[in-house]
Amino acid sequence: MLHLEDGSKRFLVHSIDDTLEFALADLSEGKTGLANMLNFLKEIVHIDVSQINLMELTNTHIGHENVPLFVFETEQKNQDGELAEGYLWEESGQMRAVLGTYEVEGVPLF
Repeated sequence: MLHLEDGSKRFLVHSIDDTLEFALADLSEGKTGLANMLNFLKEIVHIDVSQINLMELTNTHIGHENVPLFVFETEQKNQDGELAEGYLWEESGQMRAVLGTYEVEGVPLF
């Protein structure tokens, strides 16, 4: 979640073929889910991970897999770089639409 200077919030999504999805990290052997996600955000999405805080952790289901859902927060002033192609900061309505396509065990509080 990106806190904008005007007080509004934006959420990271991945645009794939005109469809918005969660930004998903691949799992690497020998790394925790959190380590995989932080590496993904840094190396693939181009977010300054030294300037984010873990706000919420819950579980979601993709197919028949139980997948952790990490919610990080950061300030606009701390993320001045460009995101990688296909990654966008979207308004909450767009994120709710993405979230509604998954079975979430605990609803994150934004």
